[in-house]
Amino acid sequence: MIEGVHIWRAALDEAGWPGAEELPAADRQRAESFLRREPARRWVAARWALRRTLARYLDQPAAAIELETDGRGKPRLTSGAERLQFNLSHSAGLALVAVTERRPVGIDVEIVEPREDLVGLAERGLPAEEAAAVRAADPDQRLDAFYAAWVRHEARSKCLGTGLGSPAPPAAVAIASIEADPGYAAAVAVLGSAIGPLQCRTLRAG
Repeated sequence: MIEGVHIWRAALDEAGWPGAEELPAADRQRAESFLRREPARRWVAARWALRRTLARYLDQPAAAIELETDGRGKPRLTSGAERLQFNLSHSAGLALVAVTERRPVGIDVEIVEPREDLVGLAERGLPAEEAAAVRAADPDQRLDAFYAAWVRHEARSKCLGTGLGSPAPPAAVAIASIEADPGYAAAVAVLGSAIGPLQCRTLRAG
């Protein structure tokens, strides 16, 4: 039984991740569609991070786990096993996988990089209240405020299956910020009034 949320961290640039040739055909085709080698390699590593995480709970070989995507592109098990809920996010060299039991979950991680017009981005992509918080932040703290708000909203959107930029939905969603790696912002969201314990673990490539 999973209490709260299990979060698995994977360093995508760590040596030892299997290649695309061992993935199912659909994943291999997606990997081949990348125009640049580095994003493709990191995408493949993130898929292995997801599969290896799920293998720990399903008692199946990672490559044999059958996945599909719903209408909004969120991965799920083809077996229809609703007990295990999960979500994957990756940015640059870091991937996070969140796993819960029977509760929809969303997770988001973003590398923190300087961007122009943070207030404009927030006003276009975030709910009004969160955009206002970014606008009110001190200029030297606005970058961190923007990314903190962005990952929280994206995690919530992924949890509920709504699009980024949609108004905050009425359903009760519990959200928590995550200390991922230096230089990254991350958050997790689950359906309900409380997340429960967060158990963070590291997944190795080899």
